[in-house]
Amino acid sequence: MPSKDYVLELSHQYFLTKSHVLSESYADPRMLPTVKLSANPIPYEQSLEKSNTSGLMYSPSYGGGTANIEFEALTGLSMNNFDPSMATPYVFLVPKVNNLPVITDYFKIKTAIHPYSGVTYNRKNVFKKFGFQHFYSFTGDKLTYTSKLGKSNYVSDDSAYKQLLKQINTTNRGQFIQLSTMQNHMPYTLGTYAKNNFKASGNLTKASLNSVESYVQGLNYTDQDLKMLVSKVSKMKKHVTIVWYGDHLPGLYEGGLVSGKNLTKYDNKLHQTNYFIYSNFKHKKISNTKVVSPNMFTPMMFKQTNTKVDPYVALLTEINKYVPAAERNKFMSASGNYIEYKNLSKKAKSTLKDYKLIQYDITAGNQYSIKNKEFVK
Repeated sequence: MPSKDYVLELSHQYFLTKSHVLSESYADPRMLPTVKLSANPIPYEQSLEKSNTSGLMYSPSYGGGTANIEFEALTGLSMNNFDPSMATPYVFLVPKVNNLPVITDYFKIKTAIHPYSGVTYNRKNVFKKFGFQHFYSFTGDKLTYTSKLGKSNYVSDDSAYKQLLKQINTTNRGQFIQLSTMQNHMPYTLGTYAKNNFKASGNLTKASLNSVESYVQGLNYTDQDLKMLVSKVSKMKKHVTIVWYGDHLPGLYEGGLVSGKNLTKYDNKLHQTNYFIYSNFKHKKISNTKVVSPNMFTPMMFKQTNTKVDPYVALLTEINKYVPAAERNKFMSASGNYIEYKNLSKKAKSTLKDYKLIQYDITAGNQYSIKNKEFVK
């Protein structure tokens, strides 16, 4: 369990704006073996990775499963600790269990933004239960910005980020904002955008390479929009921290690269996305963050902002130290390769056992930990 050195004191949260930005299907195709592009589509995002806490996120899904990644990031609970039959916690767990720990517990002002239908994955009901006072979507509070790019069916990241900026500027008090974008959602069809500046090659089918080229053009637009977002946030006097991450790889890769023995050989590469944590004030980069799971974002964000935490986040901080990336019954080392459970350290195993016991108590047990008001506060 966490040491007593962790202090329960979250008062300065009320002067900070913190946001999770889930970037739909964002993952650099060049991380996959043999895949090459004629030019770098994401130079700005990569520059942010170099200058901020960053690395690879071990995604439990491929080509979908956004709500589960969102669930992990918001609650700190791990899909890896559930039975595989727990397909979607938003649908099968949240409606039945009260008092789940959520990052919104630490803020008085909390807002969700998703420029799409708010009823998908039961988000409307889940976010209400999670304490979000406003949920901006096509079926909830009205979105101000809804522009689309070319022939795309989805709201652009430019509009999504403008909606985020509008919310950041609504108050000088601390707040938490959850934004899940839609721009880079499938399908990926050449001709979606008016221009296509990137050519792709690799051990994939011709149709797949065409999809990659369309997808990469979308990533490039995301990169430009991200530059706008960070530029504006960097000039703000209020302290803002953004956890920005891709939720999963797009389901567009077909061909020799992902078939036969290669499907097993490169399985880890199909579950790694980009992430970074940006703060517009002086801070230290967090160490041991080369590979993490989405349930680690809350303790990492609190650590970067030098926030004293309660025992629950303290436990997550210890997990982040010893078992930073675990999904699909597979553990991933800082190198991005899988490591067997038996090869984890003794401390890692004992900390993981504590974590599983707490998660069982919260989601299927008597909630002794939650009833202790000092454990999550």
